[in-house]
Amino acid sequence: MAILFDLDGTLLDTSLDMYDAVNTLLLEEKRQPVRYEDIRPLITFGGKKILAHALNLDLENSATDREYLEKLIPRFLQLYRQTNFVRTQAFPGIDQLLTDLEGMNLPWGIVTNKIHALTEPLLIATGYYSRSACVVSGDTTPNIKPHPEPLHYACNLLKINAKNCVYVGDSETDIQAGKAAGMQTISVAFGFIPPNVSISNWQADHIANTADEILPWIKKWSEK
Repeated sequence: MAILFDLDGTLLDTSLDMYDAVNTLLLEEKRQPVRYEDIRPLITFGGKKILAHALNLDLENSATDREYLEKLIPRFLQLYRQTNFVRTQAFPGIDQLLTDLEGMNLPWGIVTNKIHALTEPLLIATGYYSRSACVVSGDTTPNIKPHPEPLHYACNLLKINAKNCVYVGDSETDIQAGKAAGMQTISVAFGFIPPNVSISNWQADHIANTADEILPWIKKWSEK
């Protein structure tokens, strides 16, 4: 069996570096900075959603706003990369969880919608790149989550059947992808959960309030 993880909001708290990149861009655009509390819950939706909120853009009704956002995205990604991920850290308990999995000879990997150009340097900077059994980024396959293709791609890399895998994530998209791939799913309550969202509605096989709750459930499931 194998354990696959989402990245942002599941393994790593990337919110502070994202926040710094957003406000640097806003200052360049001569806009007012935003509060960290307003940015953190949006990180699960990606850079476009974050910037649209920070800049108060109407993407549904304004072609001008959509064009403006597309123009800014490359600069935002550049600024985020230039943070060198110095303020990113693993969520409490994650390091021990991964160490325990390795001690049990259980391979673990990462499946994220984050593009490879950001995923690889982030994982290298945090020390996880060489430890993970596989890394599937948002541009590795033609489709991204909630499509199951990235998860099936990871299974092929690991040579493991999807039914013997568990996918762990902090968004409904993650759980949808895991279920569509035929995996067991765990939603983590400590991730980038938007306000007024009930993660129980995602119908994951298990909800983990802390990273410490993940391995005990995996052990029980594997014994069935």
